[in-house]
Amino acid sequence: MEYVFDVFFEESFLVMERSGLQSRCSRRNVIDHLNSVISGCIQGRETASVQLAVGLAVKSAIDYHRKMKSDNFKICMMGKFHNVLYIAVRVAWDWSLEDSEIIKSLLEEIYMCEKTFERIFLGALFGSNAPHFIAGWKSDFIDQDENLRALVFFLHHAGKTRLSFPSYSYAYHDIRQTKFIDIPIESCGKAAPLRVAVQASAPDILMILLRHGANPDPDDGGASPILSILEKLSDYESRAYPYQLVSCLGLLLRCTIMIELPYKPHLFHVRKEMFEIKYAALLADQIIPRDQVFGVPTLKRICRCHVRNQLRKNCQLPRGVNKLPVPRKIMKYIDLLD
Repeated sequence: MEYVFDVFFEESFLVMERSGLQSRCSRRNVIDHLNSVISGCIQGRETASVQLAVGLAVKSAIDYHRKMKSDNFKICMMGKFHNVLYIAVRVAWDWSLEDSEIIKSLLEEIYMCEKTFERIFLGALFGSNAPHFIAGWKSDFIDQDENLRALVFFLHHAGKTRLSFPSYSYAYHDIRQTKFIDIPIESCGKAAPLRVAVQASAPDILMILLRHGANPDPDDGGASPILSILEKLSDYESRAYPYQLVSCLGLLLRCTIMIELPYKPHLFHVRKEMFEIKYAALLADQIIPRDQVFGVPTLKRICRCHVRNQLRKNCQLPRGVNKLPVPRKIMKYIDLLD
């Protein structure tokens, strides 16, 4: 069966122009053809054979990319030779591939060439018809909903394999290992996916990212996402605050023990006064909970944040929540669902 897929990629790409996979339609044709080959290989066989066939198809795509790269002095030739990886991305999703190690190899292969995962994230953030300058047009999924479900699929496998990549850390001013979910998006000013979701005022996507272990205060060189939202909200002099933006703030506050006051290095009482003056309307309208700025955090909130931080560090969000020896209601609270 492995030979069948190797021949498929060799023969299909031999007669194809270098730009033959540039359009979504051309990639869709190859994907449909490959899916037909997979169906033919598994016809009349058991379910286990389905996963075997799909896994071999994805591995053959990875091997073909590696071979072409090796023949070019270990430099990716891009064009159709790189887009073969996105053929594999779509096929893995189409058949719900369960082998996390193969998915890990696929994502590692993509990162070695691109140093980002914008073609996986941007379709979920902006939809498949996003302007071409932010690369959303490259998405091989039908619409934003399918993009989002595909993103969850890859987040699940990345979490299972504790997948991380070397990326520049602004906190340490050095290259550090960064989880798949926090890898900056090149087309969005190298901002982390969570920051892009906040900037897009997309609470539903923000919720998915937080539940799957995104860092609520990403190390991408930007300001605190909470303070960024407060800055936007303070511009609404009519005090008619957008629901989406307020929802994003609420989600981030669930993952935060206290809002750290800006205006350093002033003394605390000076910073407190400056904060109260600038955000007086937000405090009066209870958009900002006073106890999360000036008060004493509740033990309940402290526990949730610390438990989530430990689970996030160990790549156990959200899977590990259900393994905690606590009542179901507390599980929902830790998982941001209550």
